[in-house]
Amino acid sequence: MAISQNNLKMSSSQNIIKYVKHNKVRLKTGKTREKTTRVLLEFFKEIEKKPTGMKGFMIMDDLQDQQESIVLTFWERKEDMDSFYKSDNKPLGDLVENLRPSFEQMPVRKDYQVGKFKVW
Repeated sequence: MAISQNNLKMSSSQNIIKYVKHNKVRLKTGKTREKTTRVLLEFFKEIEKKPTGMKGFMIMDDLQDQQESIVLTFWERKEDMDSFYKSDNKPLGDLVENLRPSFEQMPVRKDYQVGKFKVW
């Protein structure tokens, strides 16, 4: 029964994830992804209950390149996504400033509209 409840929840999530922000993070040689990932997880935990419009996130570490990670954020509305990534968003700005010493370069961001999202 728990499986069907999870499937229902995922099914409803599929209907609300319409946009994705792709954030490519490149770390300096010698900086550990574990620390960066920990800071990112703390950030997402802090903003989880706030009305940002974000529906979720995913952090992925490149298996071949130890310096690269990808952070995806999921959105229902493009306006919410655009607003969140504006330069005047203090929590996001503070996060970037906190992680800046670890970056080889500033994160590269791209916007995507979801054509289809399904998890098996």
